[in-house]
Amino acid sequence: MENLRIIREKRNINQLKIAVDLGISQESISKYETGKAMPSKDILIKLADYLNCSIDYLLGRTDNPNLNKQKISKEDTKIENLIFRYKKLSDTNKNKLDGCLLALEQESNDAEK
Repeated sequence: MENLRIIREKRNINQLKIAVDLGISQESISKYETGKAMPSKDILIKLADYLNCSIDYLLGRTDNPNLNKQKISKEDTKIENLIFRYKKLSDTNKNKLDGCLLALEQESNDAEK
């Protein structure tokens, strides 16, 4: 996790700032940087998002901070949110929504003609 220190210093951010912003202790950040502790998966994701770098970079698997970091479009985010909300619906409401979507799709097809 030495890359954590490198990218943090490159971005002129001190350990305390990251700790406060992410809701973890400064001691934890120090331990991650020195290899005395490893962050949990959730903290690792938060660190990568916070520092705008890849998890592979933080783990030292690459020297490129942007490698394997995908940019998610706003449309992709909307789709993910719709799927999440759809999964929470009852089967009855899923069927109702499917009917609404079919009607909207037909309406769009008719408008194109």
